[in-house]
Amino acid sequence: MAFLFTYGSLQNIKIQKELFGRKLEGKKDILKKYRLGTIKIPENHPQAKTYFIAIYTGDKYDQIAGSVYELQDFELALADEYEGSSYERKIITLASNTKANIYCEIQKNNID
Repeated sequence: MAFLFTYGSLQNIKIQKELFGRKLEGKKDILKKYRLGTIKIPENHPQAKTYFIAIYTGDKYDQIAGSVYELQDFELALADEYEGSSYERKIITLASNTKANIYCEIQKNNID
C-alpha cells in the first residue's frame, strides 16, 4: 500500500474510474513548500495539452491543496504510467504528517 497526494487530473472521478477501475476515497491535505505551475504534454497524450505540476520552492508560505489516496502498489504503477516521463515521483511529508508520493517537476538536483 502507498499514499498518493493529488492536485490535478487524478482527482477527476472519470479519470480515476478509467485508470483504476474505481472511484478513489481520499482525504484533503496540503503540500507545503510547493507552488502550482503548468506543463505542456506532447500532442500524443490522451488528455488535454496543459496540466498542473507541483514545483518545489522551499518557501514556507507556498502550498498546494489536494487530496491524498491510499493505493495498492499496482495502482501506483498505473499512476506512474499515466503521468509519464514529464513528472518525477517522490515521497514527501504532507501537512497532516502523512508520508505520500507526489508527482512534481523533475529537479536536476534533489533539494527536498
